[in-house]
Amino acid sequence: MKNKYLSYLLLVFIAGLWSCSDDNDVFEQTADQRINETVTAYQQELVAAQYGWKAIIYPAGGGVYSFYFKFNDQNRVVMYSDFASESAVTSKESSYRLKAMQTPSLIFDTYSYLHVLADPDGDVNGGLDGDGLRSDYEFSFNTDSLNTENITLTGTKNQSKLILIKATQEEAAAYGNGGLAKSLLFSNISKYLTYFKRVTIGGVVYEIAVNQSARTVTLNWLVGTTVNSFTTDYYYSSTGVSFITPFVNGSQTITGFTDLTWDESRLSLGMTAAGSKVTVVEAAKPLKVDVAAARRWYQAAADEGGYWFSWDGFHVNGVDDAFKVNTLNYNGTSPYYYYFYWPQFGSGYDAYGPAFVTDNALSLYYADAPRTPTFATDGRIIFVSSGLLGEAYPTSGPAVDSKNYLYDTNGFYIIQLSDNAYDMVSAKDGKGWVSWIK
Repeated sequence: MKNKYLSYLLLVFIAGLWSCSDDNDVFEQTADQRINETVTAYQQELVAAQYGWKAIIYPAGGGVYSFYFKFNDQNRVVMYSDFASESAVTSKESSYRLKAMQTPSLIFDTYSYLHVLADPDGDVNGGLDGDGLRSDYEFSFNTDSLNTENITLTGTKNQSKLILIKATQEEAAAYGNGGLAKSLLFSNISKYLTYFKRVTIGGVVYEIAVNQSARTVTLNWLVGTTVNSFTTDYYYSSTGVSFITPFVNGSQTITGFTDLTWDESRLSLGMTAAGSKVTVVEAAKPLKVDVAAARRWYQAAADEGGYWFSWDGFHVNGVDDAFKVNTLNYNGTSPYYYYFYWPQFGSGYDAYGPAFVTDNALSLYYADAPRTPTFATDGRIIFVSSGLLGEAYPTSGPAVDSKNYLYDTNGFYIIQLSDNAYDMVSAKDGKGWVSWIK
């Protein structure tokens, strides 16, 4: 038994010597030589793309953004970005380098349009202070991405995903001629005065909703009396809006929207979808009203003994914070923080009004007391006042205007976006709404 044990140790020792022997015993090159050769091959691949690369990046903070890159062999890259109208039409040159880190890596090492997404200043990109959109400007290559039409990379800090796609001659010319900027005309859909918007494609009426922060498009349509829904991420290309996931409805396939036009005087967006020219039109009410949504919204907060809040109050006739609630300040010392609606604040009444910040704590100085709402059979929620709460209520200004708008006798439709987010839309004309979260 002892001899067998010694023989086993000898075999392990020999195996260890073999595994630790010089790389040249197995490979013709050292590990450093091999990885440097791979880095060189990646750089040649980037530079060899005659018409550059289309790029799609998925920041860890959400959304989808597109770029165009043209790399040269002097470690310079020219780019466009769909992040803003200026970056879509004005090229920017910066430096890049490839480096052998744990894996071959592509590093954009001077501030560029790509860095805007990763900037920790939330005012730069609309993200959170300290994080930005949690994007990257240093990426590692996936091991199987060389010598393909697409190259996939992963951000080294936030693991954002970057996909490079070889551009055609026509696409490269379109980027240089402002095609990406023309595609941004799609963002004008936010200028429509009504919350609800519709487009008819191939004889089917779709309700279209666009979340420009998350870069998503939602299409709702009726099959009989049932509402079907489709949502996809989108990005801007040199020719229009491209869907990450194509939409298929029977024989109809929609991969995005092209040939975008915008009539500012009429607030009218035109485009081509599935080969047909179409126009987005306003609608005063949902394609189909969710008649149970109003009660769900109310009870979601009431059951928790909590409330809904909105940073900016009502959007009306195309104007964010239409009643200027952000200008409220109690006694000149307590600035406005948010507007709230508190179901079952008291026996038979709710609370609705602004909250203020006093000595780093939230304070309620005055509010209105709506009665328990009426839930109409057609899905509307209707509010009626039962009086005032707290100290002397202002006689004019943002709080009074917000109170009066809530009590419009037409009431509101409630649109559920998630468990913790609902929009409340004027049933009078669809031109006013408030976004509630909790």
